[in-house]
Amino acid sequence: MESHDDGNRKLYFPSAVSEATHDEWTVRQILVHLGLISGINSLRADGTEFHARQGIVLTDEEITSFYSRRPDGVAFDDKNKHCVFLECTRPMVSVTSSPEGDWAERKELEKNARYGMRIYFINHLKALHSRP
Repeated sequence: MESHDDGNRKLYFPSAVSEATHDEWTVRQILVHLGLISGINSLRADGTEFHARQGIVLTDEEITSFYSRRPDGVAFDDKNKHCVFLECTRPMVSVTSSPEGDWAERKELEKNARYGMRIYFINHLKALHSRP
């Protein structure tokens, strides 16, 4: 595991409770951990404004869904205020490619599409709070 100059690990995995179990953190929990939101009202306001700037109008239910998404795992580098979403995919040994392209590549694109706007939102909030 890579370490900072002071010897502390760069990444830690709070969603890994034990070798056998894990907790799936919501995007809201991740934002709280990163110190990017102060409460549910600011979360809704920031989310609504962020999406409006993209030309997207979301209902209250859609905003709730946006913050409720849970990646399979999450890793943090608190020193540098970085966050990594971990999304695991079971391998499909019998399907390696098709006319639509490689299976693994398609799955990776699906995961990127699923979390892309959320990652963009986290980076947007970090920029608003003048964080790297």
